[in-house]
Amino acid sequence: MDRYDMEDVVVAPPAEHDGTSPLKEWRLKFQAGTLTRNDIIWYIKTEAPNYFGFLTVMETVKCMFKESLAKEEIIDVIVEFMLNENPVTALEKLRMEGNTATVCGKVFKNGEPTYSCRECGVDPTCVLCVNCFKRSAHRFHKYKMSSSGGGGCCDCGDDEAWKRDQYCELHLANSKNPFESEIITSAVLERAEICFSAILAFCVNYLEIEPNASLQCLDGELDGASFCTVLYNDESHTFDQVINTLTKIARCRHKDAMEIVAAIDREGRAVVKCDTFKECNDLKTAIENQNIPPNGVLTNARHSPSLRTSVLNINSVACQQFALQLLSWFQEFLVRHYLFRKTFASLVQQKNESYCIRHILEYDVKLWKTARTCWHRLLISGMLMEYENKVVFAQEFSRRYASIVEEFINDDHDHSFSIVSLSVQLFTVPTISHYLIAREGIFDKLLHTFYHVAIEKFIHNRKLHFSKDIASMTFFKRANYILYDLRYLLSIKPELISGDLRRGFLEGCKALMRVLNVMQGMESITRQVGQHMDYEPEWECAFNLHIKLASTISQVIDWASSDAKLLRKLYKMTVRALVNNSFIVGSQDVEPREVAGHIANCLLYDVSKRPVSIHLPLSRFYAGIYLHLGAHDLTYDMLLAEAETINLKLTPREIIEPVLCTQAMTAQVAAGMWRRNGYSLLHQLYFYRNVRCRVEMLDRDIVCLQIGASLMESNEFLIHMLNKFDMIEWARPNYDTGLPQKLAEDELNRQKAMTDEFLELLIIIIGERWMPGVSFVTEEDRLRKEIIQLLCTKSYSHSELSRALPDCNGGSNDSIIEHVIKTVATFKKPIGSESKGVYEMKEHLYDEFNVYFYHYTKEDKSKAEEQQRERCKFKKELVCCPPPMLPQLTPAFTSMANILQCNVFLSITAIVMDRALDSRSRSFTESHLQKVLHLLGFAIQEELSEHYPFLSFYERSQTFNVLQKLEELARCPDLEAHHDFVLWTIKRFKQLQAKQAPNITSTGTHEHGGADQPLTSEQQARLEKENRSRLAAERRAKIMAQMQNAQKSFMKSNAEMFASTTEEATAAAATAAAATASKPSSDTPMDWDDIAESLEEQGAAALLPETSRTVACLGERRRHYEAVDIRFKCILCFEDCSISSSGPPLVSSAFVQTSRVIYTTPSAEGRRPALHVSCCGHVMHYICWKEYYSSEESKELRRPQRNRVPLNQAQNVEFHCPYCRTLSNTVLPVSDALQKFSPPSVPTSGNFMPLDNFVETLRMASELALAESATTTIDNMAHFDLSAQIIQKPTLHANFTDVVGSFHGALRNAMQSQLQGQRSRDSPNATDSDLETVSLLWDTCCYTLQALEVYQYATQKPLKAEMPMRHQSCASYLVRACALYSSNLTESQISNQRKQGVQLYDTIFNQKGNSVLEWDCFRMLVQLNFTVPNLLIASDERKTMLPCGSMFDFYILQTCFLANMTKAIILFDLEKEQARRRDIDEEQQYVDQLPTNIRDNMTTFYCNHNLAWLSLSRQQNDSEQLSVPTTMLAHLVKYVPRQMSSFLRCACLFYRCITDVDFPDSFPTDQPDRFELMCQYLGLDAQLGVYFDMESVYPTIMQSFASHPHISGQFLDYADMCLICGTMLCGQSYCCQPELGRQQVGACTHHAHFCGAEVGIFLRIRDCQVVYLSPAKGCFLQPPYLDEYGETDQGLRRGNPLRLYKPAYDRIYLQWLGHNLHEEIARLNENASVTVTQWQHM
Repeated sequence: MDRYDMEDVVVAPPAEHDGTSPLKEWRLKFQAGTLTRNDIIWYIKTEAPNYFGFLTVMETVKCMFKESLAKEEIIDVIVEFMLNENPVTALEKLRMEGNTATVCGKVFKNGEPTYSCRECGVDPTCVLCVNCFKRSAHRFHKYKMSSSGGGGCCDCGDDEAWKRDQYCELHLANSKNPFESEIITSAVLERAEICFSAILAFCVNYLEIEPNASLQCLDGELDGASFCTVLYNDESHTFDQVINTLTKIARCRHKDAMEIVAAIDREGRAVVKCDTFKECNDLKTAIENQNIPPNGVLTNARHSPSLRTSVLNINSVACQQFALQLLSWFQEFLVRHYLFRKTFASLVQQKNESYCIRHILEYDVKLWKTARTCWHRLLISGMLMEYENKVVFAQEFSRRYASIVEEFINDDHDHSFSIVSLSVQLFTVPTISHYLIAREGIFDKLLHTFYHVAIEKFIHNRKLHFSKDIASMTFFKRANYILYDLRYLLSIKPELISGDLRRGFLEGCKALMRVLNVMQGMESITRQVGQHMDYEPEWECAFNLHIKLASTISQVIDWASSDAKLLRKLYKMTVRALVNNSFIVGSQDVEPREVAGHIANCLLYDVSKRPVSIHLPLSRFYAGIYLHLGAHDLTYDMLLAEAETINLKLTPREIIEPVLCTQAMTAQVAAGMWRRNGYSLLHQLYFYRNVRCRVEMLDRDIVCLQIGASLMESNEFLIHMLNKFDMIEWARPNYDTGLPQKLAEDELNRQKAMTDEFLELLIIIIGERWMPGVSFVTEEDRLRKEIIQLLCTKSYSHSELSRALPDCNGGSNDSIIEHVIKTVATFKKPIGSESKGVYEMKEHLYDEFNVYFYHYTKEDKSKAEEQQRERCKFKKELVCCPPPMLPQLTPAFTSMANILQCNVFLSITAIVMDRALDSRSRSFTESHLQKVLHLLGFAIQEELSEHYPFLSFYERSQTFNVLQKLEELARCPDLEAHHDFVLWTIKRFKQLQAKQAPNITSTGTHEHGGADQPLTSEQQARLEKENRSRLAAERRAKIMAQMQNAQKSFMKSNAEMFASTTEEATAAAATAAAATASKPSSDTPMDWDDIAESLEEQGAAALLPETSRTVACLGERRRHYEAVDIRFKCILCFEDCSISSSGPPLVSSAFVQTSRVIYTTPSAEGRRPALHVSCCGHVMHYICWKEYYSSEESKELRRPQRNRVPLNQAQNVEFHCPYCRTLSNTVLPVSDALQKFSPPSVPTSGNFMPLDNFVETLRMASELALAESATTTIDNMAHFDLSAQIIQKPTLHANFTDVVGSFHGALRNAMQSQLQGQRSRDSPNATDSDLETVSLLWDTCCYTLQALEVYQYATQKPLKAEMPMRHQSCASYLVRACALYSSNLTESQISNQRKQGVQLYDTIFNQKGNSVLEWDCFRMLVQLNFTVPNLLIASDERKTMLPCGSMFDFYILQTCFLANMTKAIILFDLEKEQARRRDIDEEQQYVDQLPTNIRDNMTTFYCNHNLAWLSLSRQQNDSEQLSVPTTMLAHLVKYVPRQMSSFLRCACLFYRCITDVDFPDSFPTDQPDRFELMCQYLGLDAQLGVYFDMESVYPTIMQSFASHPHISGQFLDYADMCLICGTMLCGQSYCCQPELGRQQVGACTHHAHFCGAEVGIFLRIRDCQVVYLSPAKGCFLQPPYLDEYGETDQGLRRGNPLRLYKPAYDRIYLQWLGHNLHEEIARLNENASVTVTQWQHM
């Protein structure tokens, strides 16, 4: 392997040496017992430099190490010595013995695919390689795919990584093999120990050469070119910075510099110069002195602004290169047998050796990328394959963890290239992680290291406070990897916790308490008063720290929940930390507060004036621990008594105070009191509720308040809440009367908002109890509740639902989520290419909707409430959102239900209802009433549930007259919005009343039985609608009566006039009746039945229209189009305009692009791309467009050129259509219908020139090769003039030539870019002369029509179907422009056309050039139509022949039609047609009706010219006579129309644009086009037998086509056209960039230039992305692959198996087929925030 990527360098063979093998000497010394590792090291050291060479080309060094020779001469010698046998033979015997390994251990490379089983994996880090996955049972399970970041290994065979199916088929067989070996004897192991130690010592010594000591490591001369300047990789400088340094300092070419930089990035270093020591050292000094601004913030000495370089002896570099090869081989060799790994493990455990584990771990940071990777792989293969070795390595790793982590933090290499990355291989093994916690104290060591390295320097006054620029400091981000290791360590909870494990775990918890203690109250904020904050404080680091630590906190709580002793000690530890922490609760000032006759001593801590923090991890940790006390029969009182013995007392007031302050601050922010604190506070509150943080923030805060509500007396708890929200005065009944009349509106609104927040928090405390430990629910119930509330807002896709749910189990809860989703929702599959699969909730679960769900945002809440109300309206139920039923509280939280019946609560509800009824109240809003009704609903339903015997809400509510107030609210007209909710509450209250006091209920019902019951809002709306309808009907009747009276009055005043009118009407009616009676029977409906019957009797012939009624655009039966003036409106100046020679020319914006979408005819220089034109059809003045284009061009020049790298100078400037914003780069002239310039004559059929005369005329014209002589050879000029419709040259606008010339120039520019790429490949045929010919215009017209036909066919649209305006306008404008331009050519253009025309005529009529099998018949049709006028009458400048549907055009069509038919017959394959098994009954009937001579002629033509038949005839014996199958002609009649369909569809489109004759109504609109109908429209005969009648000229012409000398035995080699190439390309990489037009471009750009004519569609497999690529631009699209949930996975982030989704694939296919890629790229780049992507390097 060439590690310096210099495969093309030829290196001279190594210098001659004695060639004596050391085997004999080693064996003798080994027998004598004198062999040491130094003997082997000396041999390696002396031999390795012989295989290293370099070559200097133009100041650039190209180095190469011949690894294959080194392996043969060094490694194989060592293997032969160890095994005492030929290496190949010995290794094959080892393989056959099968004692490899039961654990796979394959080390993954960066980007290598991995698989994880969602059903069997212990955690998400358990992965399989491709080979093991394909051989395992997991391929039938639910699995995920991912891309490895490098450094990990396959876990196949590891019993602790999988719940079941631990082995694949291969490693299951290895597990049955014994560890002993007959080949590896004790002598072999002894020799292996010597060799292994020599290899390790050599690699350690030479890979760790320091730059300053390089002169002493090997003997070297200072004079010769025996030194190298080596440049190392770092993460502080960009590619461009290093490239610029190399080109400027080292004088490398740009291309060579890119190769060197790619090698540095890939390998970690590269040699940039080989010379004398002075030259190399001078270059090193120059590079280090080059001042390059770094890419990140410098944090320590290692982040120097200069590049890291060194000068090494060339022998040192050679030995280092061989050491890398040796380590790679050694890693593969150790996998071969357990005994080799055992020997290796025993060697690296020798602490006095230089290659011991400790030394390898500590010296890793001083190596470069490749050296690190080789050592890591060796350790994985040698130490992690067996459990015993893994334990030893884990012990040493944990002991050195602090030092290697500090080195990693100070380093700048990625985590995957550090020895620290091996932690995942150790800490995720449950037994090892538990062992390390119990014996090595790794839990404490991790947190201790994190504390001192990452956060200790930011502690001020015992609180964390990050500096402003910490977010950009690298070391803090790198220190967070310790927390990832901590997550791995605690990921698997032990089933039984031993004493040692408990002690080790508690030691770690002490370190965790120290971290949480400094985090309690960190980044505290104080309300800004008076002026805004000067700068936004730092807040991101605190949240990043929380996000990284949250999963660890959850894991610690989970561990403690399983062991009573551990839980008890951890609880006391948490209480001690909270008591010693003085944040907020350190203030002991209290003051009594009274509400509703109850008094509580409240802490005096004003949230609006003193510091408050969102970060309260200690309080939340306490809440998490408290939830699990009940499972072990532990209570607060019991533990409080134990804590008091050691002087620890934590009161409920102290528990809730910090959290309550945070909630009060949140409420004040919602009330607008913290606006001057800037956006940082709003961002913090957003993440406080965000799914990534809320599990250990918001959720724990609510639990903490619920703990306080359960431990405190209910009235006291509510008073504490009211005090913290500053609502003590609000809670007094006379609050409104005490308000000042001139109280500021803002102050009043703030009080209302605070009331809203208080009531909502109370709802959350009482209602959000779906938490294990708070109520009798499980984690699955909690997840179910979360999903139900989410689905109440909208239908979620699977990925959206997964992102909206917290990742509580580190990603291992996918199966639980799926199980819960299936119970609550149904999956709706995607429909169409843009949609995705979604989950819709089951209907009966909407009753569990809670409008005040605490995870809702304001938008979610309003959306869910609106949907619920609409659903209630549809079901004709009460339109409201009542509270759901609540689960039963656990004993520890039972007293929390007492809140719903306490006096303070009932007083609050009564006050709100009283203020709702008081229209003068200034402190009330309707939202207060809705929340109070919600709370009353909770209270009613809790008492109805009978879970709590002490609950007597109904009895206590009588004191406050709750029911009476509710009934008054139901009758209040000002509260109509909440009318139904009040009715629901009354209904539930009466249900409770009926249950608690049935006598009172029956009495009340009897007394109020006659009273009117309140109507629901639905009933009121229905009643109002009926009243409105009744009033409207009465008003209409009144108006009609008035109109009738007015009519009668008018008739009375004009009686005579109405009398005469009545008589006339009576007479007319009588006449009509008589006419109806005498009407002939042919017009009766029965007559239509007779006609239908007669048509049925006529058979299939009746389906074809009669000749007299046939619509044809060509030929003798041609229908003429009456040209009319078409008026437009300019889209720029909005003036009405029409096409005229005197008026300004009109244009339409168009887009020209090179294309290879459809097959194009190969030319002499190879297959060239064609040009395609698209047009939107919007018309504007040419002058207006020029002004618009100038303004757009100047605007584009003013805009900074971001992300645009032009590949050449010949590209057209792009702009957008002013009206529809369609991407354009030129304009297309808009002209009149061609019939206006050449009105058709109406002669009889005998006056036309016959077809054979036409063929003869063109044949003679090509032979004479002079256009002016061609007309003299015509026998009957009158027939010629009439057939050709020769006219005077049309008068066009003076600027018409300029418009067409600019369009022609755009075509040249588009093709020029393609020719430049060909020129870069030294193609002699890629000249510019082809660009000046007019044929480029004709070919563009032909290709555009062919592409349109293919697109219409792919979308299953027949010709008669409605065509989009952009397609119809483009085809018409383009064909008309070509036709008019062909009649106004210059002399030079006519001369050029004459040469090409003669060549075209020779090909068609004189059998010169290509045969008919290589013709594109439609291309020839277009060229003949536009070329004939320029050759036949070019001598007369005043006259011209305009393609307009003349007989000459018809003869051209007939000629090409016959050529296409000949081609189809020649290529017809009878065997393939018979294999298709098509129904040919109708065709066989037609053949049987043909005359015998025509059938014989068809058979003869087939036998003489069909290639398949001729080939079969040659294979048979000459004496045998082959007989033609009887069904051959029927298959041929079936085959030919099918093969000619594309040609006829293109011809119909072409002549439709020329003649403007619409397609007849007989054309289908929803079925495929029919052959016979298209032939009739074109004036052709649809009966194939006609063309084989020897009395006509058709057989002669077909015979001439089929008799071409090159056609015999010829078979076409159809090359495939590549769109998404099967070739694997390397995109966005500097390592393999080809040249295109003298510029380095990416492989995909280069490939797209030649494969897709500058446009390409590529699938990035690893990223699962589709890339649209055009010159210097591109865009990313979602791939056409969906998972089982109907979603794409761009970037393979979720990793679910993907399958092709046909509608999405069809959308991409049709965009390519419709030439819409340029426009799609422009649209996506314009409408999205595009990041700077260097598309030319793709």
